[in-house]
Amino acid sequence: MNLALIGISHKTAPVRVRERFSFTTEELKEGLQKLKKIGSVRSVVVLSTCNRMEIYAQFDDVDLGMREITQFLVDTFSSGEDEIRRYFYTLNGANVVRHIFRVACGLDSQILGETQILGQVKSSREIASQAESICGLLDYLFIEAVRVGIRIRSLTKISQGNVSVGSAAIKMLEERSDSIQGKSVLVIGTGKIGGIVCNYLKDKNVKGIFVSNRTYTKACELASRCGGKAVNFNRLKSELRVSDIVISVTSSPHIILPYKTLSETMRLRNRPLLIMDLALPRDVDPMAKNIPGISLFTLDDLASVVEENCANRQEEAKSAEKMIQKMSDNFLRDKDKRKTEDLCLLGR
Repeated sequence: MNLALIGISHKTAPVRVRERFSFTTEELKEGLQKLKKIGSVRSVVVLSTCNRMEIYAQFDDVDLGMREITQFLVDTFSSGEDEIRRYFYTLNGANVVRHIFRVACGLDSQILGETQILGQVKSSREIASQAESICGLLDYLFIEAVRVGIRIRSLTKISQGNVSVGSAAIKMLEERSDSIQGKSVLVIGTGKIGGIVCNYLKDKNVKGIFVSNRTYTKACELASRCGGKAVNFNRLKSELRVSDIVISVTSSPHIILPYKTLSETMRLRNRPLLIMDLALPRDVDPMAKNIPGISLFTLDDLASVVEENCANRQEEAKSAEKMIQKMSDNFLRDKDKRKTEDLCLLGR
């Protein structure tokens, strides 16, 4: 079968390490072009989210291919092989099948049963298809992973209730502050998580929801949906001075709230500022936590909320795991009937 993967996730590395090994959409397209040119690679797809980056591939020679992909990681992210060995994991054969099925079902997520990962698995295949880097067995596997993710959620209550990074962030806000009612909240970023955050905020009786994005029209669209107000991105400094809470979740490859900006902001304020950085790579300079008056939280700080969510879904997870094992066995049994390995003609 010659399937293998190499990856890094919230289980093996903190956010300060994970952010170094993440791709923007454009970087991902460029990375796939390089990966598919590796001689032993027959098919390849990359899953890059806020909590994981995994490279799945089908090889002519697995051992050679994994060495070549490791070198790709070293070259692309200016890393050392010792760092790859420390933070990355590898899987082969049938273990790859079971892993991607578990990922698609939210069983390997930081928040057990979260639903966003299903769309991310589907999107990763679509991007690989556009790059003409995925075909044959690996393509079949990702199609099945999405089907399994949908099926498991329909047969269990693994995703019942509020299960997302956005909902966990709101819950943590409520735990870490006296109350978010009557507070002014600035949300930076209009992607899926930003949208989820705003959707929850509109029911929390906050003083105001202010939405900012580099593309102002997107900020206006999200603000209108949540009853908020759009803020032009070049007015962020002014808005920081009057906001009580900042939730930043952009897809920027660079820091958008540097130390200097936040330090100057706090000198002009007379009250604390709570910041939640849900982006990967991070939006906020991590040294900002040392600025008096600022409380800074990142994805890694969602642990306490995550543990509570997981405890409520453990029984459902047990049922899901049994189903996934059967579905993995079925996939491995049926793959030969489809002769997918003979269908793979990777364009180089």
